[in-house]
Amino acid sequence: MSLENCYKKYDICQTNQLSALSMRLKFYSLFAALTLNAVAAFGQQPNNTEWCGTKGITPWFDYYRQNREAISAERGGSDTAWLYVPVTLQITGTDAGSGYYPLEQAILSVCQMNQHFAPARIHYYLQPGDPVRYLNNSSWHNHQWDGGADLIQSNMIPDRLNAFVVADPAGNCGYSWMDAIVLSKNCSGPGNRTWAHEAGHHLSLPHPFVGWEGFTWDYSQPAPVDIAGHLVEAADSSNSYIAGDYFRDTRADYLNYRWPCAANGESQTLQHDPNNTSFRSDGTLIMGYSSDDCGAIFTPEQVAAMRANLHDQHANYLQLTTAGEEIDDAAVVELASPIDSQIVHYNNFTLHWNPVPNATFYAVEVYLFSNLTPRLFYQTVYNTTSVTVTKGIPNNRTLFWRVRAYNEWDLCQPANSQQLGVFKTKNFSATNDLESAVLAELSPNPTTAGNPAKLLLTSDENMEAALTITDASGRQCQRQTVNLSFGENILEIPTDALQAGFYILCIQNEKGTILKRLAVTN
Repeated sequence: MSLENCYKKYDICQTNQLSALSMRLKFYSLFAALTLNAVAAFGQQPNNTEWCGTKGITPWFDYYRQNREAISAERGGSDTAWLYVPVTLQITGTDAGSGYYPLEQAILSVCQMNQHFAPARIHYYLQPGDPVRYLNNSSWHNHQWDGGADLIQSNMIPDRLNAFVVADPAGNCGYSWMDAIVLSKNCSGPGNRTWAHEAGHHLSLPHPFVGWEGFTWDYSQPAPVDIAGHLVEAADSSNSYIAGDYFRDTRADYLNYRWPCAANGESQTLQHDPNNTSFRSDGTLIMGYSSDDCGAIFTPEQVAAMRANLHDQHANYLQLTTAGEEIDDAAVVELASPIDSQIVHYNNFTLHWNPVPNATFYAVEVYLFSNLTPRLFYQTVYNTTSVTVTKGIPNNRTLFWRVRAYNEWDLCQPANSQQLGVFKTKNFSATNDLESAVLAELSPNPTTAGNPAKLLLTSDENMEAALTITDASGRQCQRQTVNLSFGENILEIPTDALQAGFYILCIQNEKGTILKRLAVTN
């Protein structure tokens, strides 16, 4: 049977279920590890593509729903500790390396997922040292089911949740399959619950309308007793543990399409159960198909199932028993250069900042105006405190930039006030009139630390300029504004605070830039 057919008709591929309650529960961990997760596509695509392509439930969940009381008893009824799940983001692009989902937005998606899972006391964190990978493959970036199978099988990393972010996952917003989740970048923006939905599937949860996927029905009529042998849940929940999604605290739901909720959080569509009792679906369920502004919760019974799944089928995820290090909510990233209206070459300059304790990710943004609009450049970098900008920046403008800090554990940093740097852009390659107007001589060079160097500037006119000193890594060590008079100007360059090494002296104004290299020895 092909993978696609297995996906579309999961019950044909389903392994024999374990039903003997006397069987040791721990045996099932090995059994479940050898079975594939059911594909559970969550459709929110704006172009009316397929919303869900699976039927039935996973073998593990079928086992769980028949043995939930025994599983709960084995856990002792006190399963309240936080559970920590490592994640590696795998972001695809085209063969040419274009079309990536921005890392900044992927981090936000994990942050939002954590907000949805917090009541379940489940926290997702990025795998330290291996938080994100980039995959250049057009057949993975936009794929059908065979391409999705190849994507997962070729890149699966054990002992963590693999989250693949692609352009088009077989016409869906996302799916959970082969022990991974695959997300569409078009369904992963702010306020979207696709990631939480797919993670719920990954931890065994079915849709509340399970059995109705792909089934067409006139909801003004009484529902059938069963659909292809799967019992339909009654409106009064009297058969909840043998029908529907097998949870009593998720109300009956037959709506297998995207639907908006009314002001009370329920569906506008009135449905009728097999007894012709009318009801409306609960729009607050993350695992349902209500619109994103409705869905908000996992129910207690769903939470119990997900936690049991983590303790059993995905016990290899639970590598941490204590929370990771967080970043101080009041932390402000200190900008190093360019600041104070320093002039840079508009299409090739480097932004530097000082490290923040515990931070590993930095989101860098450049704006046209001080009110942080519009954003001209943004990039999230890992384990570095600088980024070079080579495109997208206008010439002859005053611009503003800031940096926000995160780490693999602390992905939901508050949007507090950050330092705003100011710099100006100029096309240095077009003209450099400053070199024609000012002659610069530096001596002694090299000089010993503590022995000041002297910069002789012979100017053809009176002018103001900025003098900055940066080290070999681009960090600004000194900055001052100098007023040059016609004729000779001698500036003393203190070296007391400079360690041995090479430094760049930069004299800069609207006319251009002069660079001098200074060597400091012990």
